[in-house]
Amino acid sequence: MKPLIELVSKESSRAQPLQRYLGELKGSSDESVKKYVKTKSVIEHLHHLAHAIFVKRYPVLLQGPTSSGKTSLVKYLAALSGNKFVRINNHEQTDIQEYLGSYMTDSSGKLVFHEGALVKAVRDGHWIVLDELNLAPSDVLEALNRLLDDNRELFVPELGETISAHPNFMLFATQNPPASYGGRKILSRAFRNRFVEIHVDEIPEDELSEILFEKCEIAKSHATKIVEVMKDLQRNRQSSKAFANFDVAVSYHELLVLDLLHF
Repeated sequence: MKPLIELVSKESSRAQPLQRYLGELKGSSDESVKKYVKTKSVIEHLHHLAHAIFVKRYPVLLQGPTSSGKTSLVKYLAALSGNKFVRINNHEQTDIQEYLGSYMTDSSGKLVFHEGALVKAVRDGHWIVLDELNLAPSDVLEALNRLLDDNRELFVPELGETISAHPNFMLFATQNPPASYGGRKILSRAFRNRFVEIHVDEIPEDELSEILFEKCEIAKSHATKIVEVMKDLQRNRQSSKAFANFDVAVSYHELLVLDLLHF
């Protein structure tokens, strides 16, 4: 996996186009690789993330505001390195069965265990992102403890089986800062110490314009104006008491949708 570190390091200097190095990696033909917009801050985050992954396969916790690109960083590196990307979106009602699996009847009426997304990822060596981990219920967090240890094992109570992680398995988690977003738990220090933490800052305005320009193929002046409107809406929202108790924000992902719809 060393070539990916070298690739990201070389790209961080912006000395040569990234495409020159794509042939080194089996996932380089993936469409998501070609369409990913690598701004200055994105390249810096990719550099940090690549080192956290490949120096030693530590679990990684990415913390940052909504739509700062946390999940897309992992998705891009997974595609670039030929690893399957899996994602679980957490919320307060997330069921542990989504992670581990459950018994279901097959066409013959026989009870068969269907493995959850985490179990499949651990067995098969996929890269899994647990989005909004600080929204997950406590039983989900407890189930992760052994997997976050150095032995990288997952116990499945329904099967009475302990699964050792595939060598290629990687676990990532994301969270918004709990002090800034409603309903988020503060993960314990002991739990967070099991991760390598990477802070992902809000995307700068000039880079948002660049992303809109590249993805939507619109005029740069149009992209700049859209970002200005978004920032005005965000500032009004933060200063308005009407939204004081609501977790509402205009994200750059929503800007992409609105522009593509010519709203």
